[in-house]
Amino acid sequence: MADNFKLQTVLNHRQRLENLAQQKLAESLRSETAMQHQVASQRATLNKMHQELTQRQQTGISVQDLQLFRLSINRHRKNLQKLIEQAEELHREVKNNRQLLSEAAQEKKLLENLKEKKEAEQKHQDNRRESAILDDIALRLGKHSL
Repeated sequence: MADNFKLQTVLNHRQRLENLAQQKLAESLRSETAMQHQVASQRATLNKMHQELTQRQQTGISVQDLQLFRLSINRHRKNLQKLIEQAEELHREVKNNRQLLSEAAQEKKLLENLKEKKEAEQKHQDNRRESAILDDIALRLGKHSL
């Protein structure tokens, strides 16, 4: 019965599209997770630098070392901001890929439902034909026994 479904090629194509959308989502989720780890690491480094600067200020630090610390902290802040922007972009990409996967799954599901409906109709027709044949055989046997 499944071979009689005229849109099987389209259904197969939709299945491939859904699989591709799943792969793309998985890839973007991995990228987003890796970026979140980078952001967390950069934040930890920046916090550690702030703590070290505070500690050095309390024990005494030269003006030149203070300037170097501040330059380094500013460079790390800018790097952190870039990482955060990249993480936000990856988050938008994940959201978009989820939407694409949802749409692909819905389109495939529509065809699967149509296929199931056609198979049910075909089975019903087959049952009606079989019943008609059995009724015809029963009538013929009944006429011969009279």
